[in-house]
Amino acid sequence: MPILTFNKEQEAAVIGKRRAHNARQERLAKDSEGEMIGNAYTIPRDAWATYDNDLITLQRAQLGVFNDLSSLQRNVPIGKVLHYFSKVTDSGEVNSSIDGRSRAKADAPVIDYEGTPVPIYDTTFTFGWRDVEAARQDGGWQYLDAATRDNGSRRIVEKMEDLIVNGDAKYNVGGAQIYGLRTAPGRATGTFGNVDLVTATGAQWVTALTRVLLGLQAKNFYGGATIYLNYGDWFAASVADYVTAAPQNTILARLMAIPGIVAIVPSTSVPVNEILAVVKERRVVEILTAMPVTTMPIERKNFTDEYSFQIMTAVAPQFKRDAAGNAGYAQFTKGA
Repeated sequence: MPILTFNKEQEAAVIGKRRAHNARQERLAKDSEGEMIGNAYTIPRDAWATYDNDLITLQRAQLGVFNDLSSLQRNVPIGKVLHYFSKVTDSGEVNSSIDGRSRAKADAPVIDYEGTPVPIYDTTFTFGWRDVEAARQDGGWQYLDAATRDNGSRRIVEKMEDLIVNGDAKYNVGGAQIYGLRTAPGRATGTFGNVDLVTATGAQWVTALTRVLLGLQAKNFYGGATIYLNYGDWFAASVADYVTAAPQNTILARLMAIPGIVAIVPSTSVPVNEILAVVKERRVVEILTAMPVTTMPIERKNFTDEYSFQIMTAVAPQFKRDAAGNAGYAQFTKGA
């Protein structure tokens, strides 16, 4: 499963920050020779490798929707607060001729721009200086309790998944907002009937997903749709037989046979009794990435300062639509 990747500039920034931290720790140790020297402990490469690998593992395990769309990553500069996409009207006409000389009307399209903020999300974890000294005497950083680090990593990863599903209404930069699949303007919306998906029959499931596809078709998007479901709803469709007379043919297998569906992905962030869908193309959505999830050290100046770290990312989904409001994503819910 893909995850966000670093470009050369982002990678250099992270490595530079970590090396600079160790250099400061070495100077602190040298300046205080003979005074509790363990309190200026540099962070070895294998510790950073452990932190990075744990973050990658957690992202692959928890980011259902986000990871599925991460192949549409677009790296943007860390200093860029807003990233714009263009909404273009239809223009021009097709001309036919024998001599190849165009007589088509050369009118220009009308282009409007809409921005998406790219904020920085972060959380921190901390080790007390005495805990670090005890671990150093025991043999290294691997002897530190990883619970606080794991908790911080989980919080930032869960935020990323929530961001792609629900957006973030906190940010409004000159009218530009971060939208999610459930909030993006132009999405196809509707209901699939008064039925709970967890107990729906095979026929009811087929009807529900057919309505979603018809909603996308009404927006001029045909086929190539990825469906996102609540994990419980997805699991129910995975284990229930489509018809009792044909065991081993699950509801999920029948749904995957519907023309136009390329994947069905579960996520705990998708609400129960809700079906989200997207056509995975760059003209529909991109994941703006100024910095993938990474762990950075926070500077220490005194011996009694804690060893603190920042888990951070600068990322935002950008859902696009044309000037007519057509978009290749959908949200369908249970009807009354």
